Amino acid sequence: NQLNISFVRSPRLAGTLLPLNATTWIARWNDRSYDADAYTEFVFDHTGKAKEIRMKAISPMTDFSFDFHNLELMRKE
Repeated sequence: NQLNISFVRSPRLAGTLLPLNATTWIARWNDRSYDADAYTEFVFDHTGKAKEIRMKAISPMTDFSFDFHNLELMRKE
């Protein structure tokens, strides 16, 4: 039982979410050559339902092309 993350437009960008705290997980990419694991923060609405995910590279050495901080990952109803 694990939580996974993947992106339709970037099929090689897939991995496991590892819990860090109540709202933040670490995206550990299956392709370890990326060297671009990322903090993955869930943002909740007033009812406690996840409405958004924000991401930020863990290492300042992560290649700039992994612009996780620019993603707008919103919940689809």
